[in-house]
Amino acid sequence: KERQPLAQEAKAYVKSYCRKKQEIYLDIHGEDKYGRLLADVWSETEDGHYVNVNEGVVSAGLASVYLASKDDKPKNLQKLLDLQKQARERGLGIWMDFEDRNVVATAYGTAFHEPICRHLAHSRNTRILKMSKAMDQGLHPCRTCMA
Repeated sequence: KERQPLAQEAKAYVKSYCRKKQEIYLDIHGEDKYGRLLADVWSETEDGHYVNVNEGVVSAGLASVYLASKDDKPKNLQKLLDLQKQARERGLGIWMDFEDRNVVATAYGTAFHEPICRHLAHSRNTRILKMSKAMDQGLHPCRTCMA
């Protein structure tokens, strides 16, 4: 199976904050449709403070914000979206070769699509917007047409 770009770097980043003798806690905000936990990971630093690992990996450009459903609303969603936008604008990590273009979103979906995507065949109330704007709204790429 093909890995996501920079997957190994993202894994190393998370591991650096989640070592065995380090205090970690989860701020759980639900489950996805497969029963996997959706949570923010907080890790204790050497000076006794806590950092949000999710925010760090997004800020470093090693991950994008992904919402499993319309109901998936982490408390720090806007901050995550802002950090993603900053990483994209700075061309960090996965955003290094980002090229903005028009995509299509539906009124109630969580994904954005290429205009020819089969998922749009019976959709009404679609709108065309820039991919960057779609991401800033918390939408993610369709797994069919943008895989």
